[in-house]
Amino acid sequence: MPTPTRDLTPRAVAAWRARSQRLWGERLATPLDAFDHLVAVQSQEYQPSKLTPAMRAAPDGDGRGYAGAAAVDEAIEQGAVVRTHVLRPTWHTVPAKDLRMLLTATADRVKQLMGTNNRSLGLDAHTLDKAAEALAAATAGGRHLNRNEVIEALKTAGVADPTGSRLSHLLEHAELTRAVCSGTPKDGKQTYANFDERVPAGDMGQDEAVRELARRFFASRGPATVKDFTRWATLKVADAKAAVDELKLGGSGLRELRYDDRVFYYEGERPEPEDGGPVVDFVQGFDEMLCSYTDSKDLVLHHSVPRALFPDRPRFNSAILLDGQVIGNWKAAVKKDRVAIETWRVRGFTAAEIAALRRGADRLRAWYGSPEMELGLDHD
Repeated sequence: MPTPTRDLTPRAVAAWRARSQRLWGERLATPLDAFDHLVAVQSQEYQPSKLTPAMRAAPDGDGRGYAGAAAVDEAIEQGAVVRTHVLRPTWHTVPAKDLRMLLTATADRVKQLMGTNNRSLGLDAHTLDKAAEALAAATAGGRHLNRNEVIEALKTAGVADPTGSRLSHLLEHAELTRAVCSGTPKDGKQTYANFDERVPAGDMGQDEAVRELARRFFASRGPATVKDFTRWATLKVADAKAAVDELKLGGSGLRELRYDDRVFYYEGERPEPEDGGPVVDFVQGFDEMLCSYTDSKDLVLHHSVPRALFPDRPRFNSAILLDGQVIGNWKAAVKKDRVAIETWRVRGFTAAEIAALRRGADRLRAWYGSPEMELGLDHD
């Protein structure tokens, strides 16, 4: 039984997570290293999702606070990372070398969850597998197909009505069954490539895959709970607990603590308390600081504000973090000579917090490559 940690606070947990995720502290060398550290980055909105690895990587240009978007694009174009459906029925960008492990650990469970929608769309197992086989063949030999070309390939193979939601589900099944994954973008648009030609070989058993996924989740996101992990990875609680128990017994370095009547797991040492003033980060709306902690979401929202005051539907999609916790939202519009950044906060800021907000916004301005910024300040 882990010993309760009485000196831990919500702010300290958030700061610890920010360091585990490498949002704070020493940055990783490149966005590819950030992808490798995080294992998977939620990315249904591709352009904003580039911020997640970029903010965790060292600056690669004058005046930048972190890496630029071009380095993320390069990793995608070279195939070092792929954007595909894995972990949950949504887009993630993952290192190509880890995709087989991720699918081994989670694909069967995700396919089960997709079953009801597949049936409602008239997609039975025969149709799904027929489409996957057709796409594997159509992309063989280094052919990367855009969405229209995918539709034509499926029609040629005799797959009925490969459009709309049916097309999306056919593609997701093909991804989950290792027929295709993302290819080199064409004109800024997603393409699909042959899985075996794009993804390095190297399978492992399911139990081993779940253990490896658990190890890397808690190493990159701890302190977090088992339920945080199961919901992030779409696993059964029993399978996740078994993996955690084996990691503890196997000398992996996984540690545990009790806080607020919950058990949290992590790797490494607890960081020293943060010195200095407040820190504000502008993160994309599906950053891993937000999406990794469904069970312990109460620690994601800022501790200074009652949870009931946070709106169910935020004004803007992207999030403002104050000392690692959500305090508001933002959106940006890139104009010819400046970037206009609108912000909304659930409460007012102190002078020191406003100064930190301006510093965070200026880092975002530099990431967009704009010489000037126009910063709007609004709060309840």
